Amino acid sequence: MSTRLPEIGLGDLIKALEQIQPGAQAERDRIAKCLGFQAGYFSNSMSDYRPTQGAWHSAHQNRPPTRPEPLPPPANKPVMPPEPEPAVELPKKILPLKVEILPNSLEIGMAPSLPPEVEQRDSLQLGHPKSPPVARLLLFSERKARGLLGAAVIQPATGYDLDAKRLVRAFIQSQPVRKLPMLPRYSTRHGCQLLLDFSDALVPWWDDMRNLMGQFQSLLGESSCPVYDFTRNPQEAVRWTETAGEQVWHAIPGKPVVVATDFGLTRVPLGEPRPGLSVWLEFAEHCRRQQVPLIALTPIERGRCPKELGRLMSLIHWNPATSAADVKRLVSSKQRQAR
Repeated sequence: MSTRLPEIGLGDLIKALEQIQPGAQAERDRIAKCLGFQAGYFSNSMSDYRPTQGAWHSAHQNRPPTRPEPLPPPANKPVMPPEPEPAVELPKKILPLKVEILPNSLEIGMAPSLPPEVEQRDSLQLGHPKSPPVARLLLFSERKARGLLGAAVIQPATGYDLDAKRLVRAFIQSQPVRKLPMLPRYSTRHGCQLLLDFSDALVPWWDDMRNLMGQFQSLLGESSCPVYDFTRNPQEAVRWTETAGEQVWHAIPGKPVVVATDFGLTRVPLGEPRPGLSVWLEFAEHCRRQQVPLIALTPIERGRCPKELGRLMSLIHWNPATSAADVKRLVSSKQRQAR
């Protein structure tokens, strides 16, 4: 039976250290080496000596706070403000001033002659620019003009396909059918009448109106798209032809009317009288009585247009951001309301 050797605890080690009481550094190093530490571990004079966290806090807790040393005054700080510079003495003698009164060159015959290179006629003529003029951007680009304008003037007509739903509904309800119901087809064969507002307030859009006229006639043909112009009242719009001369506009039942205008909402600086809302309401009511679809192209946003006009016509914002889908959705809703 083997006897178990007693274990040396921490208390035994403390009692042994109290009895030995090492004083020299060499003895401490030997004790540390026996315990498995490096030589000089218990020496706090080493450069890499690191006390424990508790010892560091206890050593720095009672230390008085160190005050920063006052900064020395700057060496170049002036004690007194610098003396002002002496004023410059002006000369006592005033130089003589001669003023020559020139004759009035605005009188007839008193204007000075121009240099010979300016008097030449060739120098006053404007030369041809080297670069071609910048093309004007269209409000409705050529890429989407056909689809957008076609969606604005498209009208339903009798189609060639049988409307099976209406026929079955009439059979179930025992309703006599005098004519076979056909699905409608939409086309631009009716054309349109184009009315352009050439008032002074719309001068910035005159070139756009001419481009719009070319786009409509390219889509529908010149014979199917007569163009009228007016300045105040759209019912007084006229057109000129070589054969008939001046022709006043009149509504044709079933033929859409497209009017490009600002409804008199644009202000002019010269105070030109603009048509009021009553003129456009009367024009819209006249088209409604004649069963004429009315479409308005306006550079004014729909939110600024009177709400009364929005209920009587299709208001299309004349802007590059307008798409054919927006126009088709708007015109289709107006056609459903008319039914």
